[in-house]
Amino acid sequence: MTDTARPAARASPAASTGPAGGVPATGTDTATRLALIVAAVGLLLPGTPPPVAVLSLIGVVATLLASMRWRTGRLVIIVLLVVGIALRLAPSSGFSDVLMVTEAATREMLAGGSPYGHAYAESVPPGAPFAYGPLALLWYLPSLDDPGTMELLASCLVLVALAVRGGPVSLAIYAVTPAFVVAATDGSNDTTAGLLILVALLVAVRAPLSGAVLLAVATAFKPYALAWLPGLIAYAGSVTPLLAFAAASAAAWLLPSLAWGPEALLWSFRRADAIHPQPYYSLAYALGGADAVPKAGWQAIRVAAGVLAAVLGLWLVRSVASLVIAGSIVYCATLFLGWWSTFAYVAALAPLLCWYLDGWLGLAGQRVIWPGDPVRSVTTWVDSRWPVRHPGRHVTEASGWAR
Repeated sequence: MTDTARPAARASPAASTGPAGGVPATGTDTATRLALIVAAVGLLLPGTPPPVAVLSLIGVVATLLASMRWRTGRLVIIVLLVVGIALRLAPSSGFSDVLMVTEAATREMLAGGSPYGHAYAESVPPGAPFAYGPLALLWYLPSLDDPGTMELLASCLVLVALAVRGGPVSLAIYAVTPAFVVAATDGSNDTTAGLLILVALLVAVRAPLSGAVLLAVATAFKPYALAWLPGLIAYAGSVTPLLAFAAASAAAWLLPSLAWGPEALLWSFRRADAIHPQPYYSLAYALGGADAVPKAGWQAIRVAAGVLAAVLGLWLVRSVASLVIAGSIVYCATLFLGWWSTFAYVAALAPLLCWYLDGWLGLAGQRVIWPGDPVRSVTTWVDSRWPVRHPGRHVTEASGWAR
């Protein structure tokens, strides 16, 4: 049995096998070799890289050389999974105070106080508010003494899901891209947000109303998940996802608003938007900041761009791919075309885009197959009960991954 989703090439009688009786390599191992090349390039870090990165690079190159002689699909996935986890277990090279503030806000809530409406001395520098949804106050309770554990767990869950799915290029990108590795361990919360957005969209393409509820849950963790709502409305062809989203959002935000006051919540979000004196990782940062356009002007640009992208999404979304891409455009326009942003925001996009990337590249037929092909079995079972329906067009799309 071969380990990629395509007919096995017939080996000549003279062809030799690998040391463990492996199947000789053929010219059709494009996806796994491309994945190893992507991983090797991503691991070429400048300066003084951590030892685990060098060991990972050696392992990836060795696997690439082996793939030139033998079929190594499953080995490639295992190597990339181990590399991705190992990189995330190494000491972080980045820093964010998001989880420090979240921990302080959660402890404030547990002590009977309000997590919103005031600044925190725990931020760096002191004075930042807690500007996240109420779900973030609950998410880290299992590991409140070390909230970064939840981010690491979320990142590893995405890695395992991509490995089981069998798309080698997507797994390679998520495993070794420095921004994704750093964001999983630097104290930011965008890795968890990305996992929640992925789950919401995977459900939404099959059951738009349920997906809208889960998108509201993701928004209650970090409000930028709202970016996919306009596209979901267009995908469903009705306002019912909007109603489901509104009802779920009311359930998530009503109690905090009553307990701590809507003014406190709004103050925290306004404060977070105004606290950065210098632009960073944004259009303003690239084009000269306040010397080019006043800070308020940059904020107006990002809001206008986001609204325009959302309106276009309502008109242009026609498929699962366009739903994913339209929401991603709204997300990027709103977060990166203003005054301040951060590379960690890209980490929230990564799980969703990586989930579909191999298919978009035409490599779905080269996915790595595990013994018994559980991915095909599960996908076929799910498709038979909850097919990828496009209510707005009254058609059913093929999932594209059961082959």
